[in-house]
Amino acid sequence: MTRSELHRGDLSLQPWLLDCACAPALPSRTPYCWLELLARNMKTTILLVTALASGIAAQTTQPAASAATAEVAASRATQDRATQDKEQWSEGFGRATSYRAALAQALEGAVGKAKGIEIARGPSIRSRLAVVSEHKDGDKSGFFDGKSELEREWVQQQIAGFVKSYEVTKKGKAKDRMWEVSVRALVASVDQLESELIIELIDNDLRKWQLERYEEDGPGRAFDRRKGNFRGPKIGEYLRRSGAVKVVSTGPGVKVTGNSDRTQREKVGHQLVASHRVVINWQPLVVSSLVERPNIARPSSGPRTEYMKGGAVQVSVRVENLIERTVMLDETFDVPADKPGMYSADRLDAFVTALVDKAKAEVAKKVFFTLRQPVVLRKWAGDGGKWFVEARISRRVAAGFKKFSVGNNGSLASPDWQSLASATLVGGNATSCTFQLADITDPAGIEAAVSEVRPIN
Repeated sequence: MTRSELHRGDLSLQPWLLDCACAPALPSRTPYCWLELLARNMKTTILLVTALASGIAAQTTQPAASAATAEVAASRATQDRATQDKEQWSEGFGRATSYRAALAQALEGAVGKAKGIEIARGPSIRSRLAVVSEHKDGDKSGFFDGKSELEREWVQQQIAGFVKSYEVTKKGKAKDRMWEVSVRALVASVDQLESELIIELIDNDLRKWQLERYEEDGPGRAFDRRKGNFRGPKIGEYLRRSGAVKVVSTGPGVKVTGNSDRTQREKVGHQLVASHRVVINWQPLVVSSLVERPNIARPSSGPRTEYMKGGAVQVSVRVENLIERTVMLDETFDVPADKPGMYSADRLDAFVTALVDKAKAEVAKKVFFTLRQPVVLRKWAGDGGKWFVEARISRRVAAGFKKFSVGNNGSLASPDWQSLASATLVGGNATSCTFQLADITDPAGIEAAVSEVRPIN
């Protein structure tokens, strides 16, 4: 059979026939030529089918393998989170120019290994470790010399909210005279983490109110003034209810000298030291009422209708970091009354109470979120294009509010709050909460460690 004849024949047989036609002439084996070619091509076909099947199987099992891998990764992440949520021993190392600073670094390292560096460097834990490292109350005889253990109880008291117990496993000076300290610490679980900020509170308290009465269509000046006192919870109670702030006593406390008995000196170790000072200065609360003009058409000898016209209180708030010697907030602002027209003059007490409660809540909120800025830790897009953020705010605090706003706390160009989205609380724990965003104006503008989540009401 020639090549021209092959081209005119069945094209499906050409690969086989070409091999046979081009082979050397073997008359004695001619009957077997077709069988060999058939067997060889059947083998090739089987191999091709097997390869195709293998490829299809690989493609089919790849998503399953990927799903299994994702499931394992999720399981490990869950296990890691479960480990973080437990009370656990951890180790840390610190190196600094002073023993106190090296000890604080080592404790931060131990907390960071157990709970994550974001928690270890949160404002409350950072402030307590700054007390250990730098506060003047640590400059006592026998404290922080690298040899004595007298400072141990004092340090333990400052860090008790997040480290239940600790021991210095190694300490000493290196050849370059830098202190190196290693610690072993029992770090509290996330749910038990009590990382309160310790503050010194100076508050003249809001106790006095003044009523100014105006005539309707009158000359515009008060024809009568009355004064009174208000009794209610102090601003310190609002801060303490958050569960994240402790207020130290302003009393003299325990006083000891170098000659005092050891048991007396050990009492110093139980004194908490404030890392921040909050100064609040209230002005008297001023409210006004309006007395309706006499009804000439229907004169009456009885009292005329009088209702509340408005009210406000001015307050100055200053927050200082005692360790860094910096001013975090220094602001004077007015808090206005809500819907004064709903109150008649005979409900003056209720009107004053509502305004005082609002003013103290606003001041407490401003102080609290200055001390513990609810910064965004991360953001991500979920199913259906929904955006979520995780912010540094405890569920206990966030649960007290209904609405939130995500934005940036001003800039050099404008100090005003820049809202980028509204937010709804969807979950959280003792250290952070997750929020679902809505009405996002600029997703790219929401940045971790820069943007904040603020409560609205």
